[in-house]
Amino acid sequence: MRLSACLIVLCCILGVTLAGAPPPFTLLSPQDGTHCKIGSRLNISWNVVPGFDSHVTITLWGFNDANQFIPFGVIGDRPYKAGNFLWQVGDCPSRKVNPGNYFIRIWFFHSGQKVIAGNKNPILITSNWIR
Repeated sequence: MRLSACLIVLCCILGVTLAGAPPPFTLLSPQDGTHCKIGSRLNISWNVVPGFDSHVTITLWGFNDANQFIPFGVIGDRPYKAGNFLWQVGDCPSRKVNPGNYFIRIWFFHSGQKVIAGNKNPILITSNWIR
């Protein structure tokens, strides 16, 4: 009887711990190495776990003139369960986006912790101008 009570308590503790874990979170697109032109539309998508509700912030990251990895700014936000965001490439209210290598980072808060997904390798943004 004592062993079964311990097992019940252990299961309850594990259940609470597992229930508090954020869902698996992965950037599905754009894939590493994607090429896109300023002004085009780029689908940014992530996996969705049914039953989980949050709000996702989508940010653009790149390198400054000193070759430091920095956030360029928020390019959008959506409900997590939407699963995607259509971005007009180059539209970043806080900073001008020039041709170059960039990274997409998407994130949300779960139980007070920031959960982040994004590219491991850059996407290439090019210009519409013909040289």
